[in-house]
Amino acid sequence: MDNMLTNLPHFLLGVGLVLLILEVVMGFTTILLLTLGISMMITSGLMYSGILDESLLSAFVVIAVVDALLTLIVWRPLKMLQRDRSPKEVKSDWIGTTFDVETDITPGTPGSARFSGVMWKVKSTTTIPQGTTVEVIRVEVGILHVQPTN
Repeated sequence: MDNMLTNLPHFLLGVGLVLLILEVVMGFTTILLLTLGISMMITSGLMYSGILDESLLSAFVVIAVVDALLTLIVWRPLKMLQRDRSPKEVKSDWIGTTFDVETDITPGTPGSARFSGVMWKVKSTTTIPQGTTVEVIRVEVGILHVQPTN
């Protein structure tokens, strides 16, 4: 352990590996940890091979330059990997379930209902008075979309 703390190439290699492991564990959610880890490992390799002087100043400069170059190179491909996908329609057992609403519901003002022990926000495209029996037609997180039953 003493060798890693006193030998700059060992230290950079260790920190670079830790950053890469963190990036993989987090599922490539940040680009900075990936590029910084790779640039530290490249700098460590340059120091081991004797191409780069083992000083903090040269390490910081090379890490900054390599990190900037790597960021420019991998930014677009990784952003494409992380791009938002259209949300999948939720398939729920609640769809088709009927219950009585506890508050008035209008298209602009959602109501609420205690259903199955949970307080839900209830939305509708039509006006529904309190006490009307409704059917669940769509489910989102914490929101039931309903329509009056006929």
